Amino acid sequence: MCGLKEKKMSNDNAQSIMFNNNILEQLILGAILQNEANYWEISDIISMDLFGNDDHKKIYAIIYELANDNRAIRVPIVAGRLGTLSNEQDGETYLSMLLHVASREDSIPLVDFAYELRKSATRRKVKALCESVIKSIGDSNLDPDQIVDRASERLADISRNAQIEHESTISSTINQIFNSATQRAAGMALRPCLKGLEDMIGCFSQGSLVLWGGAPGSGKTAFAMQQLLYSSAIHPASLFELEMDNMSLVARSISGDTGVSMRDILNGLSEDQLSSLLKAKSHFDNRKLTIVSPAKMSIQQVRSRAFAHKKKFGLDIMCVDHLKLLERPSKTRIDPVERAYENARDLKALAKDLGCVVIGLCQFTKAARQKENPEPEMEDFYGGSLEEHADLMLANFNRHAWLEKNPPATKNGKMFEDWMGKKQQTKGEIEVYKLKDRFGSPRDRHIFDWDGRITQFKDKATQEQFFADAELL
Repeated sequence: MCGLKEKKMSNDNAQSIMFNNNILEQLILGAILQNEANYWEISDIISMDLFGNDDHKKIYAIIYELANDNRAIRVPIVAGRLGTLSNEQDGETYLSMLLHVASREDSIPLVDFAYELRKSATRRKVKALCESVIKSIGDSNLDPDQIVDRASERLADISRNAQIEHESTISSTINQIFNSATQRAAGMALRPCLKGLEDMIGCFSQGSLVLWGGAPGSGKTAFAMQQLLYSSAIHPASLFELEMDNMSLVARSISGDTGVSMRDILNGLSEDQLSSLLKAKSHFDNRKLTIVSPAKMSIQQVRSRAFAHKKKFGLDIMCVDHLKLLERPSKTRIDPVERAYENARDLKALAKDLGCVVIGLCQFTKAARQKENPEPEMEDFYGGSLEEHADLMLANFNRHAWLEKNPPATKNGKMFEDWMGKKQQTKGEIEVYKLKDRFGSPRDRHIFDWDGRITQFKDKATQEQFFADAELL
């Protein structure tokens, strides 16, 4: 590296360079011009937009072009393409100055400087955003909610652009797996809340997107909430609920523990029922579940809030209910299928960025619910367009409800008897179909007992709602 090693300079000298962005840029460019190997050392960290000086942007653009054309990065070649810089400066003379600046240093912590340049660029973007927000506040024609939404969107963009995709080797990746496995006391994956679900999917993998669909009333939200309550005994969890209000959701979800249904709450509770609620409060005191239930929310707001939860509480699993209700940053009306597709893509990116399980609930369209063959298929998820983003696709099917809506044409004969038998057999059951599994067999089905009064799923064989607490670990 021609003497340019990653050693720390004296604190005073390093700080003076760090706070003078122009000198920082000169040192980085000078180091690259001294030895092109320095470019490849930091090529995955820096980009042209990080440079604040227009002349430096122009020089880096030429370096980048030469590197990508597999040509040597040499001062004469760069100077030949550079021409005259701002203020009529001679390009070749300026490049000589950059070499001189770099050569005066005994050693340059090049990687440290590259990261500092990236931080400096992020600061500039955040500052510009703050100035724009302050300016917008003074415009009475702008709605405050619009200002917040636009700021959230731009802040999310800045956050994404500030992240670096590092290349890795098999050895370094194994080391990452080892570190992650040893740091997570509860393991790298989350266990399903029911044995039947575990038999079907194995586990919920960190960084994965789970799309869970079904017709209205098929128990999507109830199953997702049951999973969140189970996981949150040891895993930090978040729910973004866009369909129900907070109290109705929680009351419905814990009715299996309290024996108090939502209808009981609406009609008024007895002393025994109030006592059951207090006991349930004590039982769930230590659950690590945070619920966000706004009237409306954009995908950018979900992303920002999820990152805040990760920093404040930790976050291993989150759920969004449901996909089509998440708003997109568009001034024009967007097709529901396109909105669901874009939201699924962004949730998959969020799962990777946070390293957590993301469950996105999807409500099937009317066309999907009215098809001749009622069993769920990938196409029921908005024409199947979401499949490419999902690691796991699950779908609930209430066969009893479907049979009730689709009786035979006549009440006489064997067809009617078969219909009555199937209707009786499927009462109190919900079928869960596995339509895609990136980590296992592509298709499976499991039937669970379902108590709609207390919105609770159980394994058919064991009749147990949850594993024993000892089996969580």
